[in-house]
Amino acid sequence: MTDVPPRPLLVLDVDETLWHGVPDAQATGGVRFLLRPHLAEFLTLVGERYDLAVWTAASDDWMHAGLAAVRQVTGVDLASRAVFLWDRTRCTWRRGEDGEYAFRKPARKFRAPWLRARYPRQRVLAVDDVASNYACGYGHLVKVTSWTGDPTDDELRALARYLVSIADEPDLGRLEKRGWRARLTRGEAEPSGSAG
Repeated sequence: MTDVPPRPLLVLDVDETLWHGVPDAQATGGVRFLLRPHLAEFLTLVGERYDLAVWTAASDDWMHAGLAAVRQVTGVDLASRAVFLWDRTRCTWRRGEDGEYAFRKPARKFRAPWLRARYPRQRVLAVDDVASNYACGYGHLVKVTSWTGDPTDDELRALARYLVSIADEPDLGRLEKRGWRARLTRGEAEPSGSAG
């Protein structure tokens, strides 16, 4: 009998990944959230195969305002479904290669006992548009392009197909995820093996 791996956890970034905030004096809080095309479809498809969580380098208020917009427009209540909602208080303040300081998302946080009890490290993926957020945990990262409002963008549609195609891999961290879209476009089988 083959062991079935535990359900994977997908940790989602929000700014320029799922939405883009633009100043709008008419909107509540002075900002309007533009939602990335195919967001509802993405959350529905990946939500069938993954448990979802949110981790942003933004403030708690910003995260919750964006999640309210997602619920209002898509009908998907990501805030209530998420295993966790982490904001910048869970990030670290680090100097990047360019010498500038920024919030980073240390993958070591995935080793918290309560989280590891449910999701072994090899069953945790993170979707983010900033690779340096996971500089110490690239094995978890599926990098997407930053989105700032292009209505023709189809990144989330392609990403959903990719994530569904690898969900049953026992060790997601060992998969080579760089260039995921090119492999998906060519229709290649997802390779097993270590990330380079």
